Amino acid sequence: MKLTPIFELVRIKQEIRGTSEFSSYRIASPGDAQELAVSFIADEDREVFLVMMLNTKYQVIGLQRASMGSLSTSIVYPRDVMNSDILNNAESIIVSHQATHTES
Repeated sequence: MKLTPIFELVRIKQEIRGTSEFSSYRIASPGDAQELAVSFIADEDREVFLVMMLNTKYQVIGLQRASMGSLSTSIVYPRDVMNSDILNNAESIIVSHQATHTES
């Protein structure tokens, strides 16, 4: 019996959000990055690891929730962070997560 190789092509499709959401946002300081991160993940009830992708002019070209975890933990794999960065041709990235506070 001769085995024949099977090749499967997979096309990765990027979901592009509306350009008004964040594409005109420029990161000029750590405070700018914090403001953008807060607007996207501050109200989450679970730990979220956010990746901001920037072009050479420090304009945000993409946002990705690389990991959504439990109440206090989020497991993040480097491949999940870098995959979108490479596909978006990002020059640099900023990563962020929200701190969860518990009342005692």
